[in-house]
This record gives sequence, C-alpha cells and structure tokens, in this order.
Amino acid sequence: MNDDPMTGKTIIDSIIRGLRWLERQIEIAASPTPQQVLVPKPTELTDVQLHQAIHEVGAELLNRHGPLLQDSFARDGATLSDPRFPAALPISVRPHVLMMVTQANDSYGFALLGLREHATGSALGPIRNVAETYAYLKWLLESADESVRAGRAYRLTLDAIDQYREQKRMLEKVAPKSEVTLQVAPMLGAAAERMTSRLMELAREDGVAIASSLRRSELLEKHLPDLGGYLFYSLLSNAGVHPGAGRSQVFYGRPGKAVIDFDFKGLHLVRAYWASVNIRLYLDLCDLAEPVIGGLGWKVLTDTIRAKLEPLAQEAQQRYSNRIQKEMAKASTWANPPSPERLVSGTDDTLKESS
Repeated sequence: MNDDPMTGKTIIDSIIRGLRWLERQIEIAASPTPQQVLVPKPTELTDVQLHQAIHEVGAELLNRHGPLLQDSFARDGATLSDPRFPAALPISVRPHVLMMVTQANDSYGFALLGLREHATGSALGPIRNVAETYAYLKWLLESADESVRAGRAYRLTLDAIDQYREQKRMLEKVAPKSEVTLQVAPMLGAAAERMTSRLMELAREDGVAIASSLRRSELLEKHLPDLGGYLFYSLLSNAGVHPGAGRSQVFYGRPGKAVIDFDFKGLHLVRAYWASVNIRLYLDLCDLAEPVIGGLGWKVLTDTIRAKLEPLAQEAQQRYSNRIQKEMAKASTWANPPSPERLVSGTDDTLKESS
C-alpha cells in the first residue's frame, strides 16, 4: 500500500518513489534470512536416524491413507455383504478388495508401531498378513476380464466357508467325544452346507463360473517373486507367528554365530529394514486396489510416499545385506567343530588364528 503523499509534481514524486524503493531494499538486506535446512543423504544417517526416518514416512502413509480408505466405504453406498446372501461375507470383487485392504491396513499399522517401539520379531507376523493379502489381491485382480474376477471373488468366499468344514473336521479328529465337539461340530457343518448351497445358486443366477481352488504356497511363490516367494512367507511365519526356538535365530540371531541378541530397544538397522519391507508391501497393495476402490488423492499419496521411502529403503536394505554378509564371512565353519580336547590343549587351528 502507498502511504506516501504525492505532490503532483513529476520530479518530486519520482524522487519519493525512488527513496521508498531504496528503503525497502535496505529493510530486506538488513532482515535475517531463514537458514536453509540441509537434509542429510540416507548414506549419512546413523542406523538410529535411518530407522526414525523410515518410520516417519510409514506413519505419514498410515495417517493420510486412513481417511481415504474410509471414504472408499462411504462412496456409492457400498456394503461388504450381498443382501441375497445370508452371511456376513463378501461375494463380489469390490467388497472383497475393501475387506482385504482394511485388514492389511490394520496389520500394516501394528507392524509399523511395533517396530517403532521395540525390536520385536512379533512385528513380522502382521507383515506376513500384508504379504499374503497382497498375493491374494494380485490373484483376484490380475485379469481385466470382469467375469474372471467375479469367479475368483466367489472362490474366495467358498474358501472362507470351507474354514467351517475344516474346523468341524479337526474337532471331530482331536476330540470326537468332547461336549464342545458334540455341540459345535454339527452347527459348523450345517452352516457350511447352507452357505455353499446358496452361493452356488447365486453363481448360477449371475452366470458366474467359480474359479478353481487355490494352493497358498503356489500363490505366494508366483506373486511375491522379488521378496523370495513362499520362502519369504515361511520366514515371516517362523519368525513372527509360530512359537519356538527358530524365532530368535531369524530376528535376534547373529548370522553364523551362537549369539542371540535380545536388544529390544536397539537393533535399529534390523527394525529399519523390516519397517521398509512393511511399507513397500502396503504401497504395492494400495496400488493394486486403487483402480477398484481408490478415490481422489489415493494415487497421489502413494506416489509421494514411495518417492520419499525408496532412497531410505534402499539404504536400509544395503546395510542389512552387508551386515549379514560380513558376519557370515567371519563365521568359522561348522563342518568340523573342534573337539573339547583340542580346545583345551590349544592345538585347534581356528583357535590359534583367532588368538
């Protein structure tokens, strides 16, 4: 705004404007300039900083994607169940996708928060769920043919119904005469038969050819090749879900050494690596689901998060791989372990080299 009075005389007014401009330049020159914030490269970060940076990217995805996922439920008045089907199970493509992404979102959040607080192998269990969900979603949507997708959606529903039959079978196998088995098993069987019969009727009404049964191991091997296929899934199961001695070796064990490192507040590099795996998997899953249930801003968010994550994830993966390779290289062979007598006498060659 111009608060300086003008005289109406051209020369004087020009001088006034010139003085005002000079005054502004002096103010700008004299005012403190904001310091430029230097963002360190991933290679310059400590393991602790790398872990924190990856978590912050993952937390941004979790917080910003939640409202977009909620909007997917509200849009078009979609529900998860078909009113023609007397069970709280989805039978068509879009409800299946909504349910799978929602469940994966829960698992993603559990793993992310767990790895933030603790170096815990239990966080690998939820990551396994994200990986398995991705494989099933990939299978469901890999064909652009809507009739093929519909047949696969019906198969997923049938597989869910078969769980009732499997529960009935196991009850009758392990405790055939127990009161629980005698009461519950018949109900499970009846429910399975009733739902299967109705689903088959709907498939005929809708002209849907139900896809063949799935083999989980083959599905995971096919759709998770970059992560190791079924072996990757098995590792997550053993380290994050199934109890036993193997859990410590996978997450807490020092490769090639008889050391179990239960450093729950440490192991930042291990946590950074698995957090990055978790985020990448969830981003891939979101990219699959976006054409079906995504709305405004969904793709923009995942692209933004991926651009932030990749340099950090690559650094974490490189450091984690290097750590394993170095420790394996230093490990002594287990092919010919030294005898107690040789260790005591000091005649063992390996002992001499290390002394």
